[in-house]
Amino acid sequence: MTQRPMPRDAIVVNLVAPRQIELAPLPLAALSSGDVLCETLVTAISPGTELAAYTGAPALRPGIGYPRLLGYCNVARVLAVGDAVRDVRVGDRVLSFTSHRSHFVLPESGVQVRLPPDAKTEDAVCAYLFHLGYNAVLRSDVRAGSRVLVIGLGALGLTSVRMAALAGADVVGISDHPVPAGIARDFGASAVYSRAEFERLLESAGHALADVVIATTNAWADWDLALKAAAQRGTIAVLGFPGRGVEPPLRNPLDSRYFYTKQLRIEAVGLSPEKPDDRGFARYNVKANLAFIVQRIVAGDLDAAALVSGTYRGADIERAYQYLLARNKSPITYTLTWSQD
Repeated sequence: MTQRPMPRDAIVVNLVAPRQIELAPLPLAALSSGDVLCETLVTAISPGTELAAYTGAPALRPGIGYPRLLGYCNVARVLAVGDAVRDVRVGDRVLSFTSHRSHFVLPESGVQVRLPPDAKTEDAVCAYLFHLGYNAVLRSDVRAGSRVLVIGLGALGLTSVRMAALAGADVVGISDHPVPAGIARDFGASAVYSRAEFERLLESAGHALADVVIATTNAWADWDLALKAAAQRGTIAVLGFPGRGVEPPLRNPLDSRYFYTKQLRIEAVGLSPEKPDDRGFARYNVKANLAFIVQRIVAGDLDAAALVSGTYRGADIERAYQYLLARNKSPITYTLTWSQD
């Protein structure tokens, strides 16, 4: 094993029940030959996923309850490596899907990206948020000249705007809040409308404005907008969770006037292959995508700092959640610092 003494415990954020967070010490696992020991530097809050768990929204999958861990955007420094580790070194900064916590032991295969020296830790931690927007663009076949509508300009709506704009699409966003609307314009949106403005635009345009609609919210009213705005044989790429935690819809969410008549394709786009396969069929996989995104962040094509509305200590995560829920000044997300250096 390699140098530097292993901490005995990690401080882990544990959601015991809705709105009940504990920060508790958890003994670290022994470092085996294929593992790396890491000290978390920064984590980023993924607002949709984490706030839903925090507030007690219905689970996305059967069997998921409480207590549960929170978070999956983590940049850490490597403190020690096992004898069989080949591609990670002590002192490296690594991006992983580890939850909000101070330290952890991870198999080398769980390292998603070794950060280059010129990558800023506080920017790279947002890479997976951009990945979700990138995956939406890839899966919905956005190309140069595509007309793309992004409904909802939270973290994932904004990253979808940026990735679609980089692909050469003409991107329009929908939001009722001026702060994310301004970020969306900076990210390449040609226009941003409030929902009321967009309804009026739909009435005058004949209900066919977008080749691809990227839906990032849960509201059925936004789903109605997606159905109306999608062009003939258009695609609705679903990054949100329509209907989650809200009342049943007043109208048929698969209304034949839109879904059948337009021959729409509706697809969930939140997941992608985790890693390359042996024959190269999974070219666009999480690891490859994240490496690409980190490169683009370093190059200045992706402004990760624009997504971060502030920074808190890891111990203050509940305060960050409360600010996100209050929506005062329209925060996008927050980062959490963990290292004592």
